[in-house]
Amino acid sequence: MAEQGFDADIKRMQDLFGVLKHEYDLYFAGTRKAPPTKERAEIDRLVRYYSSGTLNRLSQQFLFNSFTSKYSIHCEQWNKWLKAKEEGLVADPRFTASTMKAKKELYELEKAAPGQVPAAARAETEAPAPAARAESAKGGVQNQHLRRLYDELINARLQVGMVPEWDFAAFERHVKQQREAILAKYEGKDVIFSVQSKDGKVSLKAKIVK
Repeated sequence: MAEQGFDADIKRMQDLFGVLKHEYDLYFAGTRKAPPTKERAEIDRLVRYYSSGTLNRLSQQFLFNSFTSKYSIHCEQWNKWLKAKEEGLVADPRFTASTMKAKKELYELEKAAPGQVPAAARAETEAPAPAARAESAKGGVQNQHLRRLYDELINARLQVGMVPEWDFAAFERHVKQQREAILAKYEGKDVIFSVQSKDGKVSLKAKIVK
């Protein structure tokens, strides 16, 4: 591998990361027998390679550092969940607090605005057209709302000793499908979702906006 192959490799790492999150969710939900060590080993190999200082372009360094920051936080979570699963401490308050802290750190990292990208790195990328910027801003607000809702759902499930059911991508698809189904059946402008905890069970509650 060489620096010119980084664009393909960072995409591969991101794709593998999405697969890895899904596979860990399946494992913690009990539908997969063993943790996805093979998938994780492939990402670790690529991370080790590019951590050796082979990147010279600031934009590539920024992308790689952003990815490794997110990945390391998830790895910390997975390791804690693995230990808790092995020791039967899923409902232990100390475990819940540590994973909630990790989720908060991950959210703060992933909600970073474009303005926080180093100027030298931004100079290497082409500025989007005004229409594209407007659409991106709208999508960013929606994504931040979904991220907050997802984090609230995960934290609520952890508090009652439930393992994560979805990764963020699967959660986003579920919410979209539910919104479309509700609006197709009932009249309304939109659907607002909230997290509801009752009798030790956590669920999403939908409210129609007239």
